[in-house]
Amino acid sequence: MVKRNMKKFLSVLCMCICLFGLTACSDTKPVSPEDSADVLERSSVIVNYILSDKPEVYQSISYQTGMEITGVNTFAEKGADFTEYLFTNLIGFPIEGNGFITGIDSWNKAVEEFGPLVNVGESNVTYGQKGDTLIVDMDVQLQNKDAVIEFIYKDDYAKTLTSYAVNINYTFAEKMRNAGLNTLLGMGTVFIVLILLTLLISCFEFINKAQDKANDKKRAAEEAADTVREPAGTVAAAAPAVAQDDELAVVIAAAIAAYESEKGVVSPQDSGGYFVRSIRRRANNKWNKN
Repeated sequence: MVKRNMKKFLSVLCMCICLFGLTACSDTKPVSPEDSADVLERSSVIVNYILSDKPEVYQSISYQTGMEITGVNTFAEKGADFTEYLFTNLIGFPIEGNGFITGIDSWNKAVEEFGPLVNVGESNVTYGQKGDTLIVDMDVQLQNKDAVIEFIYKDDYAKTLTSYAVNINYTFAEKMRNAGLNTLLGMGTVFIVLILLTLLISCFEFINKAQDKANDKKRAAEEAADTVREPAGTVAAAAPAVAQDDELAVVIAAAIAAYESEKGVVSPQDSGGYFVRSIRRRANNKWNKN
């Protein structure tokens, strides 16, 4: 009985979940015909007259504003404030200047890669996911590729254009090729960095050898400097030996003088006395053996 009631409860719970899911998948809010016609006209003006760089259009704008405007890139050069002022007061609908200039960059890249505008196709208007924007998808044909220009307007009284971008219609093969190229580029960059790190680490061995050689040279220079300083020490050590020789001469002279005095020999003070002029060691003397 308990199992049967549990099965009924689970069945009712599944049905409730399905009903809630169906309510969440309801159709999007339809766009009113007035709003749709308004944003479609604005998008058509931008594509057919502004982005297409028609000379007569920019000559007319230059005449009315008193400023030289040679093409769509002039808006990027003049800045966001100038672009907003020109669209609001001359063309007749408000835009966000920074968003429009960003769209110019997207348009220039598409034209540079796939050629100029050839034809304008169908357009449709839908609400944004949050319901506070109107999105216009306009099909266009470039010289070498089809694309979709997506315009985004605020769903307010002024219907301000906030941004637009060019989306190229790539085939599945082209998408896979681009994905493969991006993958190879990313992996190639990683491998190149790893190879550079490996080479850098391998250079540490040569760096250590060079450092050891530098230390050996420094050590050899210090030893050479010590060797140069040794003779000075030898001379300094020889000075006491000379002093000892002088003392020895004095002692010998004193001994000779005492001996002569005892024997009655003339004293050393007389002119005919005995004087020790120098002491020189003989090479074959027995004193050398000691």
